[in-house]
Order: sequence, then structure tokens, then C-alpha cells
Amino acid sequence: MTDGIILIVFSVILLLALAILTNALSDDAGFVLMVWHQQQVITTVGFGLLMVVLLTIVLIALFFIFRTVLFGSEYLYQKRKAKTRRKTLMSLDTAIRHRLVADDAGSFLAMEDSLTNNSLNLRPFNKKKGSALHLLQADVACRAGLYTSANEHLTHIDSDDHELATLLRVKICLASGDFLQAKSALELLLIYPEQSVTEPIRESLQPHFDRQVGALWSQLAAQIPWQMLSQSILPAQQYIDWNLWLQALLTHEMPEQAMDEISRLLLLMTPEMQDQYADALFAVLIRAHADQRAFALAEHILSQRLDVALLSRWMSASLAHTTDEDVAQSVDRVLMQLEQRYPAQPDVVLARVRWLRAGLKSSAQSEQMPAVLDQLSPFQNHPLIQHYQLLWQVEDHSDIDDHFRTALLDNLSQ
Repeated sequence: MTDGIILIVFSVILLLALAILTNALSDDAGFVLMVWHQQQVITTVGFGLLMVVLLTIVLIALFFIFRTVLFGSEYLYQKRKAKTRRKTLMSLDTAIRHRLVADDAGSFLAMEDSLTNNSLNLRPFNKKKGSALHLLQADVACRAGLYTSANEHLTHIDSDDHELATLLRVKICLASGDFLQAKSALELLLIYPEQSVTEPIRESLQPHFDRQVGALWSQLAAQIPWQMLSQSILPAQQYIDWNLWLQALLTHEMPEQAMDEISRLLLLMTPEMQDQYADALFAVLIRAHADQRAFALAEHILSQRLDVALLSRWMSASLAHTTDEDVAQSVDRVLMQLEQRYPAQPDVVLARVRWLRAGLKSSAQSEQMPAVLDQLSPFQNHPLIQHYQLLWQVEDHSDIDDHFRTALLDNLSQ
């Protein structure tokens, strides 16, 4: 409706201007002199204006004829353009649907097809596509195992997305099994804030970005736990899965400089974290032969609270040092404190019985053994007490072969 009104007003103004020009030319036609080298042409102003209008019309007609020859008619051109755009959207829809059913390879191929053959003519690695779109394609390619294509897309990232690209590069290295390269990229990512180069996009994504960094560090620490004891961890310390890391330290081969690595581990873990993961940390310290630090940690934790898992593990380690007077005094002191605070706790009673039993066996005072074991009578339904009673029966059974007894005890202890 508005376009029609504007066209009518414009037509009225044009007719009015032509009427005024016609009236002016009727009084004085004037003349136009055109000179080209030795040729001269003299004509009236009206005829000159007519020639200009005709020339403009001819040029416009030639333009439309040229476009029709190359692209077809206007109708066909718009129809083909709409069809191409529809095909692009359909390909993107296909990519999304493939990704939702975890067909990452099919999703990546559909996305590449839609962004290569579309109406905007965006090539696969053309920067016009935008940095975020390259990140999306790199992520899908990584999930599909197309690591070369993923890295290729990451070379077309804008500076604003550099940290996100580094984060994704860590995922690619981790997925492809290049753990040392992933470690280097992750450490580089964690020192960005110290260099004051944190991008606004990075800040807008906190704390989700830091949580992703912590998750990646944890996954990498599960693969190469001893190599990941780095000071660069501090910015993402709160998001790291320490339990997963400590369990990996227990299962992987111990390095030559174990004591140095243990010292670095204790520096990285805050006192609160050491308290929270005391049981796993104690096991790591014992495995690294840092017995003094392990016993100090256990004594500190058990003096504050009852950690049943730590108590059992601490007692198992203490039984190997029954002849050490310092260890014996420490064990007696801790057990006495626990018995005062938890007099009817089965795990505390079991710890005392285990300690007394080991002392009686080393001193050959077997006649007192029944009285010591009778302390467990009120707690016969406790699973851990039943487990140790079975171990002791196998251990004290004289008719079992020594090799068979050792193998049986090892199986029961697992």
C-alpha cells in the first residue's frame, strides 16, 4: 500500500516537472552544441534530453538482457536462489539430526556440503564463514575422529576465539592419543590470564570455561598422572577431579624421582583438598614410600574425624612397623583418642584388635589371643569384621599348604 502511494506521488511530481519543462521550451527552445573533433551537431534542448532518456533506457535494457542470458529470467533467478537456500537449510538440518543421534561423521559431511554448495558461496575454509562456525565444525570433526579436518578448521580462528580454539585443540590431542602435546597446549591455555591476554569472549564464558579446563586436565591426568604435576594447574584447581587423579597415581608406574613428585603433589593440593581426599592421598604416599608423611597425614585426619576407609588403610600400613617404637606410640595414641570419642564404633574396635593381634603374634603370646578376638563378638554382623575373621582363619589354619595359603590370602585381600 505504501509503495503504491509513493509511486503515485513520484509520478505526479515527474509529470509536473515535464509540464514545466515543456512550457519553458515552447517559449525558447534553446540549443545544444555537441563537438567531437571536426564534427559539430546543433540540436534543441528537448531533443537532447530525449536522446539522454533513450540512451538510459537502452543501457538498462542491455543490462537485463545480459543478466537473463547468464542467469535466466528474474523469476528463474529468484526461484533458483530460493531453491539453493532451501537446499542449504535442508543440509544443515540433516547435519543437526545426524549429530543428535551421535552420527558425528555424517553430521560433519552434511555440514561441509551445506556450507560449500550454498547461495552465499562460502567455501569450507573461507574466513567469511565466521570463527564460531569453524569452531563448531572442528568440534564435530573431532567427535567424528576426523582430526586432520578439525585442525584445519582451527587455523581459521579469529583472535577473539584463540583460547577456545586452544581448548578444542587439547580435546583433539587427547582424543588422538597425543597426550604430551595436549599437556603443552593445556599449560599454555592456563598461563593466558597471567599474560593479561584473556579475551572478552573468554571472560563471558566463565565459569563454564574453567570447568572444561578442569575436566580436560582430569582426563589427561588419568592417562599420564605423574607428568601432570605442574604449577600451571593452580587457576583451574577447584574444577579438577582429584579422586580420579589420585587413583591414576596408584595404578601407573612410579617415576624414579618419586619423592620430588610427591612433594610437588602436596604443594598443589590445598590443606582442604588433602583433608577431603585423605584416604587416596595416604595410599599414594605409602606407595611412594613416603611413610613418614603418610602417617603424619593419617594422624592429623583421625585426630579430627573418623574416616573409616583411612583408618583401615592406616592400620594395614602400621602393621608393617610394629617394631618401630615411634610408630607404635603414635598408633596407641590415635587409637586411644578414637576409643574415647567412639567407644562402640565397630571399625575402631576392629583397628584395636588388629593392632593387639599383630603384637601378640610377634611376641608369641598366643594364649592371650582368644581374649583379644572376643572383643569383636558384639559386632559379628559387621562386613569388614567378618572379612578379617575369615582372613585370620585362613592365616592360622595349619593344614593348608603355604603357597596355597599365600595365594588365598592375596585373593581375599583384594
